[in-house]
Amino acid sequence: MLAGVDDPINGDDPTNISTRTRTRIRARTRTRARTGAGAQLELSTALRQAMFGTFSGADNRRSTSGVPSMTSPDADHFRNGFVDTVREAVVEQELGRDALYRAG
Repeated sequence: MLAGVDDPINGDDPTNISTRTRTRIRARTRTRARTGAGAQLELSTALRQAMFGTFSGADNRRSTSGVPSMTSPDADHFRNGFVDTVREAVVEQELGRDALYRAG
């Protein structure tokens, strides 16, 4: 979903972690520049549960992130696959090699 310029969820809140940390790499100098732009992913509860051995409580999630269990036997595959894919997408986007940059 893309928010419009005047939409309260358009991503321009300066206190939002995505807005505060989003950078791009300058092609010519290979240095980083802050753009003030970013993205936020909304994950379903089912996907989040699949990434943790024990989903109840922050401490359990922290200690079982990517650890297979009876309730989530593939937690390592879900978590590691998701994290790796998002990291790769961020790198591609920051280097200007993603579909949004090519289309614009």
